[in-house]
Amino acid sequence: MTFLKVLLIILLALWLISLIRIGGRVQYGQAGLCAIALAGPFKIQILPMKPKKEKKPKTGKRPKKEKPLKEKKPASEGQPGTLTRVKQLLPVIAQFCGALKRKIRIDNLELQLIWGGSDPAVIALGYGQANAVLGMLWPVFDHNFKVKRHAFQIDMDYGASRPTVEIQAAVTLTVGQIMILGLRYSVKMLTTWIKSGKPAGKRQEAVKS
Repeated sequence: MTFLKVLLIILLALWLISLIRIGGRVQYGQAGLCAIALAGPFKIQILPMKPKKEKKPKTGKRPKKEKPLKEKKPASEGQPGTLTRVKQLLPVIAQFCGALKRKIRIDNLELQLIWGGSDPAVIALGYGQANAVLGMLWPVFDHNFKVKRHAFQIDMDYGASRPTVEIQAAVTLTVGQIMILGLRYSVKMLTTWIKSGKPAGKRQEAVKS
């Protein structure tokens, strides 16, 4: 019974960990660009980067000796090159990107655009163009991603000297989704890479068998 209890506790802990959402949040506005990595309740600021303390130069170190360059061995006849093997990975990478896109969730997407300027006609024209662009872009997000919350605001301000924009987006997916996708497609990529490294004759024999 003790073993079963421990096993259930471990499985429960793994299940809870798999539900943790990780991702990032990006903000752009008059204050500049801000990027934050999200991992459950934890937040790590990436941009703007905090200034690093200057390290004092160490003295008394001997200069490192340069190692002689090793000569590259020429590829054997019939052996596919690296570029050819990478090309064969592209379909698997495309499948991975498609599966990842379906798992990503946009938790928050906000846009606030205030169109201003010195010419009222230019302001009205820019306001109409901004609404048209938003009308074309929103269906792309709505059809390809799960959007939990969104808020768009486009206004005109004849007293403002220039347009201002504020954008905020938060994107996450669960640890379990990342692990499943990573395991599935890493196996596919590894298998494809190994097969692509075989000479043409051996590949044909493997297909026939």
